[in-house]
Amino acid sequence: MIKGVLRRISPLSLCLFIFLLIPLLAVPTNAQNAINFTLKDLNGKETKLSDHIGEKIILINFWATWCLPCIKELPHLQKIYETYHNKEFIMFAISVDGPGTLAQVKNLLNRNNYNFPVLLDTESKVVALYNPRVLLPYTILIDKEGQIYHMQQGYSPGDEAVLEEKILELFEPRETGKKKDISVYAHEAFLYRHFSDKDYVEKIREGRSSQILNQFDLSLIKGDFILGMRFDWDLDFSPADGKFHLAKRFFRMDKEKIYLSLGDFYHSIGRGLTLSLLKTFEEEGLEYLIDTTVDGGRVALNTKSFTADLLGGWIERERSGIKDKVFAATLGWKHRNFSTIQLSLVGSHLEEDSLWGNKDVLMQSVSLDIPNISDKAKLFGEFTLVQKDRYDIEERIHGHGLYLESGLFLGRFSFLAEFKDYKHLDFEYNRPPLLESEELEILADQFNTDVIDSTGVSARIDYSFSPSSTLLYGKFFYSFDDPEDHPLFGAYEKEITHFFAGIETKFKSTGYLNALVGYRQEEDSKDVFIMTFGKTFHYQFNISYPLTSKLALEFDWKSKDFDGEYIDYYEKRSFLSFHYASRAILTLFFEQTNNPEVLFITDKKDWWALQVEWRFAKANSIRLFYGSTKGGVKCSGGLCRLFPPFEGLRLEVICRF
Repeated sequence: MIKGVLRRISPLSLCLFIFLLIPLLAVPTNAQNAINFTLKDLNGKETKLSDHIGEKIILINFWATWCLPCIKELPHLQKIYETYHNKEFIMFAISVDGPGTLAQVKNLLNRNNYNFPVLLDTESKVVALYNPRVLLPYTILIDKEGQIYHMQQGYSPGDEAVLEEKILELFEPRETGKKKDISVYAHEAFLYRHFSDKDYVEKIREGRSSQILNQFDLSLIKGDFILGMRFDWDLDFSPADGKFHLAKRFFRMDKEKIYLSLGDFYHSIGRGLTLSLLKTFEEEGLEYLIDTTVDGGRVALNTKSFTADLLGGWIERERSGIKDKVFAATLGWKHRNFSTIQLSLVGSHLEEDSLWGNKDVLMQSVSLDIPNISDKAKLFGEFTLVQKDRYDIEERIHGHGLYLESGLFLGRFSFLAEFKDYKHLDFEYNRPPLLESEELEILADQFNTDVIDSTGVSARIDYSFSPSSTLLYGKFFYSFDDPEDHPLFGAYEKEITHFFAGIETKFKSTGYLNALVGYRQEEDSKDVFIMTFGKTFHYQFNISYPLTSKLALEFDWKSKDFDGEYIDYYEKRSFLSFHYASRAILTLFFEQTNNPEVLFITDKKDWWALQVEWRFAKANSIRLFYGSTKGGVKCSGGLCRLFPPFEGLRLEVICRF
């Protein structure tokens, strides 16, 4: 009977059902206590949120260097910080950059002269509590009693005025509710998709024309203790085929000198050469979220001079139910708040048919971090030794990984240099920095993800014109791969050269322009790389233009032309958005390509779509998408995922209770 009902659900009736929920989305929820956390700043000093509760109004902003709306919002947060930081107000800008892009954080702050406090959430442990979908930017305003007063998701020009109004309200005398002993956080993410491409439905989805994906996060917080869980519901109907399961569950204690976690947790060591499990930014839909955790236990001790960390458990492979064993231990020593030396040991036993075919992996690493040298430079280095056994090779494999990062800050100049040398560093649960620019999403399918035998170097230089808020920048990248026995492709050589330059400028209070042009050349000796073997010319720009104090226009264009040894193709992506702060965004999307890989799946060359997003109280939102998109490759932290073309209707609802 249930299956019969599900088969009769139409997109129109589902939209009507969600429309009836809108009044509930718009009702503010009761204030909740802020979730306590401890994070390190750029100099390695720990900050605990509870130390500031009861004394100041607190603004928390989650952002990342690769998040364009975040970059547009940060100048306005700087102005807010300058205005109120001496008036019982404090701000924490929490970067969620993972190990692969962490090197860029300090350079971005320096070239823009930002001086607000910055904390690092490289493991996604804090952002995943406040904002399980990791939609960025995300802002939280906390009153002096430690209760959440305002939440804001995303950024549209003019949102900063709304945020400042909320801050001023907190400075006024007001009645506050009784502080709760226990706070309850509930987060509902609902995604409905209806596929209108009949051929795709019949050939790929076996007749299932509609799909519902649902994630429900629930957390109970009392002081330094947190109990949380996530339920997932996947339902394909016409015909119906669904499943419901407890996807994540954890217990966490975060005391001053001891940290304990049981159940599912994220964790990264150093710059990800040995281990890196985190939750990634997601914007294409729940099914494309990269969300890997250890299911086990972790305990960390922290003193003024020493840190120790021990963990063990299982990592469940996505959508397979197979679990791999992992353990790790680290020991760190802080020298006079100037440098930190860390020793790490990571071991793992993997079941058969893993991504790289590994069986037993053991890695030892040592890292040196000097985050601040007289406010003029920084230095980081990590070296890893690898020993592993594979299922398809009898003898033991030995390898290594070396990553170096250095930055210079000389007035208006900022310089960032990175170096990598990887040999048999192919481990299923690490994410060593690639050095290529993941923020250039139109080149995502051309990233050099090989870590079998790769050496590379990158350098970026920035020059800022402070009075005009204009930035000139350029980046160069070179790598050479020469694996003797790649597990998939055998022996080959690959050489990549890539450089780009651009300009970024701010105007008319909330206006923004970023434009860049680049050239990438790849030479290799294997026909398997024909889609990236050749020369690529690419350019892109994004502009936000304020029309009124609340209405703004945004236009984005990305284009690449590929001149290959065997094939030639082009690709274009663009969108036009109308922003009404801080409520609505109307966006028109356009994509075009003659990429043979895409044409092999579908004969479409042009994709159009219309999307409407409406925001409600407490950062609740509803988003309706209708049209088509060609899909593509999403990369984060070195992991890339291919998602197929889509044609039809998407309805997404986010609720926070």
